[in-house]
Amino acid sequence: MSGSGELSWPIVGHERAVGILRASIRTGRIAHAYLFTGLEGSGKHTLALAFAMAVNCQADPPPGQDLPDVPCGICASCARFSRGSHPDLVEVNLQTQAQAQGEGSGKNKSGPAKELRIDAIREMQANVGLSPHSARWKIILVDDAEKLNEEASNALLKTLEEPPAHTIIILLAPDEGSVLPTISSRGFLISLRSMSRESVAQALTQKWGADREQAELLAALSGGRLGYAVRLMEDRDGMDRRRTALQELSVLSGAHINDRVNTAGRFAKMFTEQRPALYDLLQDWEGWWRDVIAFRVSAPELVVNVDQLPVLESVARKHSPQGALAAIKLIQDTRQQLLENVNPRVALEGLALGMP
Repeated sequence: MSGSGELSWPIVGHERAVGILRASIRTGRIAHAYLFTGLEGSGKHTLALAFAMAVNCQADPPPGQDLPDVPCGICASCARFSRGSHPDLVEVNLQTQAQAQGEGSGKNKSGPAKELRIDAIREMQANVGLSPHSARWKIILVDDAEKLNEEASNALLKTLEEPPAHTIIILLAPDEGSVLPTISSRGFLISLRSMSRESVAQALTQKWGADREQAELLAALSGGRLGYAVRLMEDRDGMDRRRTALQELSVLSGAHINDRVNTAGRFAKMFTEQRPALYDLLQDWEGWWRDVIAFRVSAPELVVNVDQLPVLESVARKHSPQGALAAIKLIQDTRQQLLENVNPRVALEGLALGMP
C-alpha cells in the first residue's frame, strides 16, 4: 500500500478495502454511511479509525488533490483519532452502553446486555446532529451492529435515511446478513477478507516481534485474522488455557466412566464460575476434531493446531472422519444446550460420556 510520499495507512493487509476508501477521498465521493464486515479480529475497527484519520488529516494534500487520502499519523487530528480520543469520534457498542447504564458492576450480576438497545442509539442521535468540534467529519462508529435489537435498528434507520451533514456513520458487523436489509442497503459495503497465514505470520514477526514458530501457530489459530492473532499473542493465559483444554481432551479419551463423570462435574462448576473459559474450551475441542478430519482427508494444510501435528496424526489413525464429525456435533449440541439453559451438569455429562 503506497501512500502520499512515504506515508501509508496504518493497516496490514486489506489493500482492496483501503484502495476503495482512498479513492472515495480523492474523488470527494465520501458516503455518509458505511458497513464494514468481517469476522471478529479481522481489522474492522482498526480500518474504521484509519479511515477517520484519513478524512480528517490536517496535512497538506498532494498536488492535484483537495484533501490527503493517506493519514499523516502525526498531526493533532490523526493522533487523537489513533488514540480513540478525538472529540468528533463517537463510539457505540455493548461496552459503551454498559458503561453508560452501569451494567455489569456493583450488585448487578447479570453483566452487560447482549444486545444494543434503543437508549444507546438515542444518545448517539443527540450527538450526531451537532456540528463537528474541530474535524471536517464527525465519525459515528457503531460496533456490534449485529447486536442491534429491533427498536434500536429502527431508530438508527431514521438517522441513516436523513444523515446529518459532515457526519460519517460506520457500522461494524460480521457480515452483511447480520443486520437488517433496510440498514445494510443504506451503507456502502466494505468487506474484509481473511489474510493468508503467511501474511499474518510475517506481520507478527516484523511488527510484533514474534518468533517464527510462535507466529506460524498464532497465524493458524487466528484463521487469517491479524487482530485476533495479536490478541492471542498478548493473552498468555489464553494460550495456556488452550493447552490445558487439549490436555483435558486427551485424558478424557482414555478415561473410565467415573473419571468422565467427575470431569463433567468440574466443567459444570466452570460453567457457573468461568463461563467464557468453558466456551473457549469447547471451541478448542471442536477445532481439534476438525484437524483430525483434515488429516484423515489428506489436507494437513488446513490443520489449525500446528504445534500438535504428531499427536493429531496419531489420533487421526484411530478415528474415522464420521467419528470426528460425530464428536463435533456433540460439542455443538452441548454448546447449544448450555445457551438454552439446559441443566449444565446433565449437558456436560452427556458431552464427557460421549467423547470418543
